[in-house]
Amino acid sequence: MTEPTPRVTLDWQVPPRDFFFAPGVDDGLWTVGPLPQMWDKRPKGRIAAASVSEFARFETQIESHIETHFRRRSFRSGLVFQTVPVVLEGLRTEGHYLAVHDRYLLTGAAGTRLRNRYHWYNEGLRDADAETAEYFARLQAKDPVPPIWDGPTDGLDFVIDARNAFNFYHFSTETLGQLCLVDHDGFTGQVYIHCDRHDVKDFIRDWVDQMFPRLLGRVHFRSGRHRYDRCLSTLNARHLWYQSGPTVMDGIDAEAPDTHYWKGRDPDRMSLAVLAMNSCDGLLLRLRETALRLIEGGEWDHLPRRFWVGRKSNRVRPMWGEDDLTDALENRGFKVIYFEDYSPLEQVALMARAEVMMSYHGAGFANMMFAGPDTHCIEIGTLQTCLYRWQDFMPHTIVSGCRYTSLFADFNVADPAEGPEIRSRPLNAVRLGPVGQARVLDYVDAILGDVRIDDAGWLARVAACLGRTDDMVALERLLDGHPRAAMADPDLMILRANLYLAADDEALARLLLERAWEATGDRPFLLERLILLCDRAGADAPWAALHRDLYPNRASLLNRKLRRQRRRSV
Repeated sequence: MTEPTPRVTLDWQVPPRDFFFAPGVDDGLWTVGPLPQMWDKRPKGRIAAASVSEFARFETQIESHIETHFRRRSFRSGLVFQTVPVVLEGLRTEGHYLAVHDRYLLTGAAGTRLRNRYHWYNEGLRDADAETAEYFARLQAKDPVPPIWDGPTDGLDFVIDARNAFNFYHFSTETLGQLCLVDHDGFTGQVYIHCDRHDVKDFIRDWVDQMFPRLLGRVHFRSGRHRYDRCLSTLNARHLWYQSGPTVMDGIDAEAPDTHYWKGRDPDRMSLAVLAMNSCDGLLLRLRETALRLIEGGEWDHLPRRFWVGRKSNRVRPMWGEDDLTDALENRGFKVIYFEDYSPLEQVALMARAEVMMSYHGAGFANMMFAGPDTHCIEIGTLQTCLYRWQDFMPHTIVSGCRYTSLFADFNVADPAEGPEIRSRPLNAVRLGPVGQARVLDYVDAILGDVRIDDAGWLARVAACLGRTDDMVALERLLDGHPRAAMADPDLMILRANLYLAADDEALARLLLERAWEATGDRPFLLERLILLCDRAGADAPWAALHRDLYPNRASLLNRKLRRQRRRSV
């Protein structure tokens, strides 16, 4: 291993064949044992969202984006991509990028950043995306399988990446779980975590030490350029999907939406983003199991079960209306807490025992991976976080199965009606006005008990959020408390039908869906659902002829849905 050099540079102009490392084709990578099944299905994240903006133009944009996500970007199941240990030879680190014989590994979030920056740095010079797609298509045709290491691994160091060691979201989501692979007595080497900058916060070290006491004193952070002749590292399957063929991975297309947002094995960067928001790393499941095991038998009764998470950090973006909201929440049994005041194990216990956790958008929501499956996690955001950051925490809900709702409010700027220029960064602070606060409290009250909502549109959105988060008890209570609206609004009829389906009463569910169709007459998704329900029951589908007449261009889509349902029923 050589000493680091102070400057980190990448040559972004080389062709994809010479820039991206290809497992199973390029020399220098071996898996430690045969590859397992590299992906698996898991219940999809229980995710909901709604606008609580006070301004019509923001509300329209927010609701449009939400609808597009659930109809166009959401997979049928959550996916778990496995990460496996590998032996590397000729490894060079460039900040948090890892190169084997001068070709960069596409693995995990660092791989996504490599793909994006490779495009950005070549923009206007060449069509880097097209060249990458052509190269990856050749790899897929070769159907390569990485070779298996047949030598000893005793004493090898473990080298992994971290975007940085000061942001809780990035470190906990992308890096911390990788330590699970060497958290055993058979590992005798050192751990080297390579970052862009050598700025390591104490709380990051605390998380490492408390989650992995077996590795105490053996985890080191580095930046800059280093070389390793031979070491252990990791390979994640998310990017391997695009660099391999059916021998290593296959079948994901069956879970993906039938829309233009999904390109299958074409390494389209938008499609890659859709894959990321519908999947999680299997190591996060192991990290969750490790954390929950560590808090077993602890005394945690002093921790609140309903809480609002405030901020103390220097990067805080003050939320307008926070004090008024927390005053109202305290009347509902909430406590204001700061994650910074709690040890890592206490934070795990807080989330694992929580009934409702709330805050405005921030890194602390990464703790959702430790939440209980019945925990409601409610995030207050803006149109900006809706467009650019909502997907960040979707994998965490797949990991824990918790109920994650994003309520998108307004901007804390001088003119909130106009708002700032909407870009991905920097993030703007949240403004929660009186109307927004009332809506947030309606949602909280609907979760905790009875609530009266006179605004029919907002009632439907609250009900939809409860349905999407699978809180059927709260949904049934809400619909029972608004009987007239529940039988007048087609969306509420559909939600009531879902309750009947959950109770295995398909006959009543079908009657309500038919009534909802008759009240609308212009929703192909609803008509197709009726046809699928009839097909599942083995009954005649009188709606099929109507579907052919009204939506001839959706015939092939309906047939795919029918085939998929019949395969799953076998």
